[in-house]
Amino acid sequence: MQAIFGPEGPFAKTFPDYEVRPGQEDLARRVWDLCESSEGGILAAEAPTGIGKSFALLVPALLWAQKRDARILFLTAGIPLQEQLRDKDLPSLFRVLGFSVPFVVLKGRGRYVCRRRAFDLGGPEGFVSFNGDAGVGVETLLHWLSRTETGELDELGLPGGHPLFAAAAAQQRGCLGARCPERERCFVLRAFRLAQDARLVIANYHLFFAYTIGLGVPFPVSFNLLVCDEAHRMTDSARSAASRTTSLDEWRRLLGGRAVTSALFSLTRSGRNGEAVLGHLGTCNREIEVLFGSISFRYGAGKTFFTADPQLVQAGRKVCHAVTAVLRPLAFLDDMEGDEISEERATLAAWRDELKEALGALSWCLAVENYPEWAYWWDGTSLQSAPTLCSEQIREGVERCAPHAVVVASATLSLAGDLRFWRRETGLEPTDTLVLESPFPLREQMEVWVISTGMAVPDPGYDQRVAEIVEKLVEQNGGSTLVLLSSLRLLRTVGERLTSRKRGYDIFLQGSLPRGELLRRFREDLASVLVGSVSFREGIDVPGSGLTQVIIDRIPFPHPNDPVVEARNRLEGNSSFRDVTLPWAKLLLKQAVGRLIRTRTDRGRVVILDGRVVERKDWKILDALPRVVVRPLRVRIRS
Repeated sequence: MQAIFGPEGPFAKTFPDYEVRPGQEDLARRVWDLCESSEGGILAAEAPTGIGKSFALLVPALLWAQKRDARILFLTAGIPLQEQLRDKDLPSLFRVLGFSVPFVVLKGRGRYVCRRRAFDLGGPEGFVSFNGDAGVGVETLLHWLSRTETGELDELGLPGGHPLFAAAAAQQRGCLGARCPERERCFVLRAFRLAQDARLVIANYHLFFAYTIGLGVPFPVSFNLLVCDEAHRMTDSARSAASRTTSLDEWRRLLGGRAVTSALFSLTRSGRNGEAVLGHLGTCNREIEVLFGSISFRYGAGKTFFTADPQLVQAGRKVCHAVTAVLRPLAFLDDMEGDEISEERATLAAWRDELKEALGALSWCLAVENYPEWAYWWDGTSLQSAPTLCSEQIREGVERCAPHAVVVASATLSLAGDLRFWRRETGLEPTDTLVLESPFPLREQMEVWVISTGMAVPDPGYDQRVAEIVEKLVEQNGGSTLVLLSSLRLLRTVGERLTSRKRGYDIFLQGSLPRGELLRRFREDLASVLVGSVSFREGIDVPGSGLTQVIIDRIPFPHPNDPVVEARNRLEGNSSFRDVTLPWAKLLLKQAVGRLIRTRTDRGRVVILDGRVVERKDWKILDALPRVVVRPLRVRIRS
């Protein structure tokens, strides 16, 4: 590792501006030693911005894989980093090392088109319309389907969240599997077949946990080394994979799909009792409408459940009886073999399985039997349930794959160098740990200002006060600011104030453009201001004069009425704030502060509009932040 990352190594010879970073070499050496160890184990490493974490993880992993004929699974938190590794980092790394390995980027099933579902949208009755487009979207989809090689829906160029994506995407639910007539041309299977021959597979946590937690099976591509980048995101992804949800829209789709109806009519013509199924479907529809109508009437926009609602449980039993009546005449599908498995019957078999799964989710959410280990709630459109603590699921998911070695790394894993909180949340017990210092002279590069607004968040006028302070700070800085706000309501108030008059810089607001386009414009316009919510704490990398100020409205404590937070508080008891809420808030604040300094030449300030950062010394908030000058301030705003 010293020879590769040192001053005479291939990195220094390839990149004119290369800097030797001891932390990078140290991390790479720890990864190599872990891989070479006969016992293997788990290395947990915190590597701040500027360490060169990606190369420090990949170089020893690739060298070891070449030497041992081993395979690597590299997990990230999302698609952007996967694509950065594919398009930028790996080509550069292969050039440095002088060799390459076959690698594949695996995205989640929902990122690929399902050929069968796409064709169903353009059946003999005409193209299905989305957003009133008279079928133009489906026509575009089918034309693209005839020429795409990857089947990745991102290639379509439609805006994010377009309903056509959900309608045409490959999904676990409703997949015909081996019975699908399009199986040989399935894009999901094609991607996994390519992955079987790759030395390096780049996937994301959602896909990994969809198998290891959601389905309870090993990841379908074998590997010897598991590398988990952005490891602070593991718990959120694991909770998402384990969650259960059901909605009226889902049931309407299940009970009213034209492909299923057509298959049932075909079943009737072949002498089977399809008419009985169609008759029971009417009862199912009525009972489902009654159930969700009752939930919506009783609980409106939202409700957290601590115990089961007897009225809803009774309505759920009626749904269960109706669905069971639908499923009973389809029992013969289990006995079909060979030529008996027509496309229509394969469709019905998949639909039957999907109905069973949907009924299981509905029954689980209504029963509320595992509170507070699980949270249960109605969000206005869906019944949902999620595990309160995911440590057991994460540990079992990793163990299910039985890798020789596991490396987990992030810029934010520790609190004051201590990894105990992260270990507790993930259930992973490292055999080796490494917490690196920032390679930058942060004390010379940045300050932290702590401004007390003089008001509590619930106070009338709080949002306006924050907006006034933000405006003053942004004007004082001449733009070049990232504003991170804790609620969409506050985002609207601040956005309205900043855009209320002409300024010498552009204001970009979350929601006004797709996220990727917002970030692109913010990077390119060096004087601009980006106003976003907590989701913008990550994924923003704007070095230089384009970002010299980060404003954070408050310590990012989770909302106390969040259903998972409520359940966790009940589960932990009196120690919940000390053991869970406060540590999470510190880690999230640490992530937000980390947006400012991205290179050795960056300069600027972080402003936190929450006096408790310095006033509540028992919380030790500053211990989680870089050791720089902290300036407690009070501002006076003219009304």
